[in-house]
Formats: sequence, C-alpha cells, structure tokens
Amino acid sequence: MSISLSSLILLPIWINMAQIHQGGPDEKEKTTALKDLLSRIDLDELMKKDEPPLDFPDTLEGFEYAFNEKGQLRHIKTGEPFVFNYREDLHRWNQKRYEALGEVCHMSLQLCFFQF
Repeated sequence: MSISLSSLILLPIWINMAQIHQGGPDEKEKTTALKDLLSRIDLDELMKKDEPPLDFPDTLEGFEYAFNEKGQLRHIKTGEPFVFNYREDLHRWNQKRYEALGEVCHMSLQLCFFQF
C-alpha cells in the first residue's frame, strides 16, 4: 500500500475536520461547562425578575368579577368569563392571579353557604 505525499499533507486537515465534526475534546469540555452553568440557573428566580409584584385583591370586586344569576363567574364590566392570560408572556404571574382568585371565590362561596 503506497501513501502519496498529498495524502500525508491532507491527513492533519482531515483529522482536524473530523474532530470538529465530532465535537473534539475542546467542544466536549465547552459543552460540559455550558451544561453545568445552565443547571445552576434558577428559572423561577429568572422569571420573577421582570414580573410585577404578586399583590392581588382579596375580594371578587377587587378582581372586577362577580357571580351572575346563573352562578357563573363573570367580569363586572364586560360580562366575559375569567381570562387566564390577563398579562401576555407572564404565565407564572397569571397562574398566581388565578390561584388568588380561586381562594377569593372559595371564601365568597363559603360566606354564601353560611348566610343561608
């Protein structure tokens, strides 16, 4: 088997290209370091950074909701049902608002039962 001079010249280039294509040792170290860094990021803390405070009303009127004559929860001004996505791109805040409204509804319903 004979090896030509051009093959010997191109061999280091092929090896280098193969390492780049496979992610060579340096790439594996960078990937590991990046994974380590990403694992340390607390996504909840990151999401809290740009979200408004979690101060919610403690009455249905404060949320601008009321139960209609059919017992359905409706917005006082629009008559529309509850809207989960009150603020775009703030899923965590919307979820907390939903939970706070749920607690207020629960308390309102308990008061209604005790009044009868």
